[in-house]
Amino acid sequence: MEANWIGLLLVVLGAWLAFKLLGAALRLMMWLVVLVGAYWFLAPMLGWPTVSDLVYVFGPDLDGRRIEEVLAPGQVADGIGRGVADGVMEALRPAEPPAWPELMEEPPGQPVPEGTEGTEDGLAPLSGSEGGQQQDR
Repeated sequence: MEANWIGLLLVVLGAWLAFKLLGAALRLMMWLVVLVGAYWFLAPMLGWPTVSDLVYVFGPDLDGRRIEEVLAPGQVADGIGRGVADGVMEALRPAEPPAWPELMEEPPGQPVPEGTEGTEDGLAPLSGSEGGQQQDR
């Protein structure tokens, strides 16, 4: 019975610590947003590199483009399309499409196979029929 109370107490203590940790993380994130915003406005006035310059130098590879060029409304769809496809179709597509097989022409005077002499289209009659008509039994 005492183990249940201890477990319940540990669950409550863990939830309280998680709440405190989440609050601290949110506060740190808000301070980071405030500092980046202050740098955004003050850097051009003080002659420092802008946030765009810092992302261009220290950020991810954007194919030599600045963040403003990547996030321009006309460029977003193209960037997403390139990022998603990224040469997948070229890797899956064969280099050359397969060639169609050449049709063979039948030489004139070819012998007719047995059992197809009486049919007009050259096909064998169906089982139980003769020349496409049912036999009466």
